Amino acid sequence: MMQEREYDLVVLGGGTGGYTAAIRATQLGMRVALVEQEKVGGVCLHKGCIPTKALLEAAEVLARTREAARFGVEVGEVGLDFGRLQESKRAAVAALYDSLQRLLQRHKVEVIAGRGRLLSPGQVAVEGPEPARLRARFVLLATGSRPRELPGLPVDGRRVLTSDHLLEMEALPSSLAIVGAGAVGVEFASFFLDVGVPVTVIELLPRLLPTEDEELGRGLEKVLVSRGATVLTSARVLPEKARLYDDHIELSVEHDGQEKVVRASHVLVAIGRRANVEDLGLEDAGVQLADGFVRVDGQMQTDQPGIYAVGDLVGGPLLAHKAAAEGAIAAEAMAGRSPRPLDYARVPRVVYTRPHAAAVGLSEEEARRDGRRVRAQRFSFRYNAMALIRQETEGAAKVVVDAETGDLLGVHILGPQAGELIGEAALARYLEASAWELGSNVHPHPSLSEALMDAAQLAARISIYL
Repeated sequence: MMQEREYDLVVLGGGTGGYTAAIRATQLGMRVALVEQEKVGGVCLHKGCIPTKALLEAAEVLARTREAARFGVEVGEVGLDFGRLQESKRAAVAALYDSLQRLLQRHKVEVIAGRGRLLSPGQVAVEGPEPARLRARFVLLATGSRPRELPGLPVDGRRVLTSDHLLEMEALPSSLAIVGAGAVGVEFASFFLDVGVPVTVIELLPRLLPTEDEELGRGLEKVLVSRGATVLTSARVLPEKARLYDDHIELSVEHDGQEKVVRASHVLVAIGRRANVEDLGLEDAGVQLADGFVRVDGQMQTDQPGIYAVGDLVGGPLLAHKAAAEGAIAAEAMAGRSPRPLDYARVPRVVYTRPHAAAVGLSEEEARRDGRRVRAQRFSFRYNAMALIRQETEGAAKVVVDAETGDLLGVHILGPQAGELIGEAALARYLEASAWELGSNVHPHPSLSEALMDAAQLAARISIYL
């Protein structure tokens, strides 16, 4: 006989948004069940943020070691043991997975293995090893997303791959074509270039990182090309003309008014992600969609009272830390605390290439489209003492400022450790700081963070470099 249990909150999906909401809800006195069909931690822990960054960190160590002689450091022959790298990656994931399981246990979140489906508001059916029917005052949907496929070029897991497949490869491809130059595409491009795999990047839009500030995309293209990448922008793949062979694949690409053939041993399709909205019972529960994502208000509640949704399922920037922030907001809203809606313009975005590309707030183009009078100022890492010491001088820190008020509208950094530097800029955005305030904050010398300070000082007209 099917079990029937009652909770204050049932969470469907154990990724970053789901488990954050579950834990926060228990802290607020709720009894919580979390339904997960695979492993808690979701895409970020098992198929995204963590394993990809483990690979990228190893690639950077490899590249920096090969450059050691520039610092007067003599090393022997340098190579990559890809099998041991995969073991190291899996060990990092396993350690974090174990920690997360213990954290959920400590907060008394009941994890139920299986797939959850809404039967009606406040009622969930679980299909799995122990089928159950759950009742709750609140239900949170956090089922995440999956890679999009390119119509006409089916993913086969052999030659045509998604990021999920690449992460589990036991041997390096001999060459790689990457369709799509968003964060996923360029991160894998950076990794494979560093480990010696020829890479061709194909992007439909005019530049890499097309949703970010133009200078980030243009600058990153120069860096990747200098490391051997072939980059084709404003290029369209013709899936119907693809040719699959035993040892390689050939793609036909429209570029610069001509049709070109790109040959590679494997193809990575990295054209974005789609929300996992299928077979959730959304129609039965009265939950509405907009452009393929679940529609929510500022408290993360759907059109149906008592049903909330967070993370990739609701669109916006598909980032784990954004999902976590939404999960906390949803839990506090359920507890009657009326949390402030998330300001997505203060959510930092990081691309972990070598060097990093990072941003928060509006791009220069977005600010101008909003009709603002804008002042944009950049400071090159070529003039930063620590970047010179590290011999990593590619890129710059750029601030976008309202010319009338001096308010900081956006920060964009291409350079060493930009993913760490952007945290200060995110705090400045959160505190609604001006360029003068950011530039007047005393920074340590020498440090990479001085590049951000110098850009802000230039924008505020208080720089010694004027």
